[in-house]
Amino acid sequence: MDIVISDGDESFSDKPQHLCKMCGKCCRAISTLYSYEELIELASQGQEEARVFVEIFKRYNSVEEAKAAVPDHVENIINNLRKNNPDLDESKLTFYYCPNLTDDNFCLIYQTRPDCCRRLPHNGWSLLAPDCGFKGWQFQQRERVKASVRKLKEYLAELELLPEDKMLAGRDKTAGEMKKLIKDKIKPWEKYGADYW
Repeated sequence: MDIVISDGDESFSDKPQHLCKMCGKCCRAISTLYSYEELIELASQGQEEARVFVEIFKRYNSVEEAKAAVPDHVENIINNLRKNNPDLDESKLTFYYCPNLTDDNFCLIYQTRPDCCRRLPHNGWSLLAPDCGFKGWQFQQRERVKASVRKLKEYLAELELLPEDKMLAGRDKTAGEMKKLIKDKIKPWEKYGADYW
């Protein structure tokens, strides 16, 4: 069995860009896992994505200002964050926007846009605007990852029947080593519910 699982980070050409409705919501309301101060610190430590992010994107002064610009998308982001953190303090969130988006939703730096823009939507769990054209694509990506994880779990169940030190035919690994490899492949998806797939 090949141990392959997509991380959802397909190349730009793998995404059906014609699905984009060019609403601009993903460019007008952006949030990260890091505070602005943490992004500045990461950028000063040489983290390239953080450097590019703080150079291009501008902060809203408040969550309320972001809500005024893109109410449904900001509420969607907050509601999704609250699922994992019921005690979420909204006031601690930082939202950003891209100043390179025109009023008619064209990107002024499209040819040289940063990787975070090129990869959007990053994977099937990216937080999209409620009416985003990528919703169907997102569903397909989630189902593809779930199917891959289920296959890995089936193989893991077979390996559980073998002694840990049993060498696997056609592989340079023991059953125990292969089980660890599979568990490591599944682990990142647990935050999306992989334990129940």
